[in-house]
Amino acid sequence: MGRLSTAELPQALQALFTEVQDTKMPLTVFHNGVPLVVIYPASNGKQRPAFGVMKGSGEILGDIVISALPETAWEVLQ
Repeated sequence: MGRLSTAELPQALQALFTEVQDTKMPLTVFHNGVPLVVIYPASNGKQRPAFGVMKGSGEILGDIVISALPETAWEVLQ
């Protein structure tokens, strides 16, 4: 990750944006030795939704109510 002080920012802004996009590496901007902002390259890919990602991927292969083991196999029921 690169480092840059705010004093250097105005002169190098366009070149830095181009470098971040080309290298795909984030750049941290510091002010008085303290991290101020991190610049990440923009992604061209479509973002996947977080909700509903697995919709339609499951399949019920048997009875979901009755146990797969007989009641005699359960210690707690004996």
